[in-house]
Amino acid sequence: MGTSRSTSTSPELWPPWRSLRIHLLAALGAALVGCGGPRTNGDCPNDLPKSCPSAAPSYQTTVAPIINLRCITCHSPGGQEASRPLQTYSQVYSERSAVLNQVYACNMPPASAAKPTEEERQALLTWLVCGAPQN
Repeated sequence: MGTSRSTSTSPELWPPWRSLRIHLLAALGAALVGCGGPRTNGDCPNDLPKSCPSAAPSYQTTVAPIINLRCITCHSPGGQEASRPLQTYSQVYSERSAVLNQVYACNMPPASAAKPTEEERQALLTWLVCGAPQN
């Protein structure tokens, strides 16, 4: 009887899978921007992080305040996009791919809203590329 290794929880396989997930997420974002529609802003930077830094931006102290400032007006009850709320971590996490694609493509926030600063944009994109950890 041979022994088989479980690949779903094998610690030695986790780092390559994490790296693969990060690269696939970044590629998906880039592909969807190229195929899913034009960027609405001609000045939209090509600034998607290529990988996750060793310390991902904190959801609690960095990302949640950005989302509260830039997104909640529309993405909460009574808002224009109330059907896609972004008020809690679990709501943001469930929409992470859409948030990544829309922010990276400069489609969100809409032109009628204040744009995020360069630092806010980088923090949000980096956090998303890192897999949107609840940190």
